[in-house]
Amino acid sequence: MLFTTQLSGQSNVEELFTNGDYVKVIEILSKKEAKESLTLRDYHLLTKSYGRNKQYSNGLVYSNEMIGRSLEEKDTASLVIAFNLKAENLIDAGAFEGGVVFCERASRVFREEDSIELQKLCFKWGMMYYHTGEYEKAYETYNKITLPKFRELNLFTNNYALTLIGLEKWDEALLYLKKSIATYKSSGNTDRLNVNYSNISIVYMNQGKWAESKVYLDSAASVLNSDSQLRTIKEVYSNYFHLYQVQGKQTEAFNYLELISEINEEIYRTKISEEIDALKTSNAREDQLREKVRASEKQTLWGAIVSLLALIGFISTIFYFKYKNVKSAHEKSVTEQQLLRSQMTPHFIFNSLSVIQGMILNKEDKKAVKYLSKFSKLLRLILESSREKLVAVKEELLALQSYVELQNLSRLQPFEYKVEIDDSVNEEDILIPPMLIQPFIENAIEHGFKERIDDPKIKIHLSAKESVLICTIKDNGIGINATKNITKSHKNSLATKITSERLKMLSKDFKIESNLILEDREKYNEKGTQVTLMIPYKI
Repeated sequence: MLFTTQLSGQSNVEELFTNGDYVKVIEILSKKEAKESLTLRDYHLLTKSYGRNKQYSNGLVYSNEMIGRSLEEKDTASLVIAFNLKAENLIDAGAFEGGVVFCERASRVFREEDSIELQKLCFKWGMMYYHTGEYEKAYETYNKITLPKFRELNLFTNNYALTLIGLEKWDEALLYLKKSIATYKSSGNTDRLNVNYSNISIVYMNQGKWAESKVYLDSAASVLNSDSQLRTIKEVYSNYFHLYQVQGKQTEAFNYLELISEINEEIYRTKISEEIDALKTSNAREDQLREKVRASEKQTLWGAIVSLLALIGFISTIFYFKYKNVKSAHEKSVTEQQLLRSQMTPHFIFNSLSVIQGMILNKEDKKAVKYLSKFSKLLRLILESSREKLVAVKEELLALQSYVELQNLSRLQPFEYKVEIDDSVNEEDILIPPMLIQPFIENAIEHGFKERIDDPKIKIHLSAKESVLICTIKDNGIGINATKNITKSHKNSLATKITSERLKMLSKDFKIESNLILEDREKYNEKGTQVTLMIPYKI
């Protein structure tokens, strides 16, 4: 009788998922998780439901758990499905650089009998290569999709066309785009027409056919509505901006640049809302698990009534340490969020947009486009890293490089930036918390180079020793002693305090000593400031 009830419950969830009632699926399976372990199929449905409900952070959490469970049960078929689910959430969340690394590693696990799942992965993998500008690799990846029914899908046709655009194969790209439009029209599905129209306008724009480009761009704009994705709207506006810019119509181009700025702010607010929703879900899940623990302990208490006093003392001790762990985890989360938010404040965003506006008004069009491109890349990298507790050193250095390039573009006196990495450091395998190094780069720029310095330089040196990454940051600015005499920066001290607290928490978690040392280089008969970070890491 119990088996029949469970089977009926699972059937109900499957039916709800098929009918697209993802909110209900999440509600039912979350309640089930509070009482018992989820099956691999449950994880599959839950991950898919979060993704289709645009809660990509939660989708990533459950896809990772499904990967872990599949490895525990040695279920390779479920493992490759879980890989596809994680890749799907990564690309929907815009985590393209990390997604490329994940797909490259995951693809090695697929067996010959998993070829269909591997081809499914190639849909996401190829698009990640496209978004990171690796068009040749995207082209090679899409050509691994050989199943006829897959190549007939509009998803393939659209993404393949984008790859051809990246490779500047204009005529071939037009064929695929127009084929996709015909398929959409014949099926009565017009939701994606704006994307195809917009992409055709890009092709004509690159061919110098301004009139044809404008016609298709107007068609794309005409089918935009309140349900259109923000990224789609931004893409159409960006194409208008470039079209008017190449024709020298600066007023019209500037109007669309302002619209793009508004869309960027809305995208940023949406990202923050998604993170808040994910945090709420995570907290609710923890509450459910605690209730499950309490219920289990009550049953144990009733079963061991003869040892009541001893058991109460035991449980009290457990709860005390659990409380300390939960409190520590909460403080760690709050500290990390404070630091991440301090790196990309609205003031910095609006200041960057003002710089872009000034460049356009000064008719520095190429410089403005270059600045805008680097600014959007940096914003994306920081949003991606804010979702992860640990990132590869390679990803952290990539974000730092983007930040430095952006700063140099807006400065009258650019500075030299150099990174030295010892052979002991494996950039791809060593994982550290994100945004630990950036505050000290920012301090060097804002305070060390506050006065005019001849040949300003910032140098980073990385080495690894006994599970600790040693990061030394040197600048040849006015020095930390002079900086303290000139101004007592609250932001500077707050960044240092937060970083120190994060390092202390890492020491507790990894059981490895960490340290933060700030020195004026005058003690070494040199000029500037030296910061030494000793960061525990994971592989």
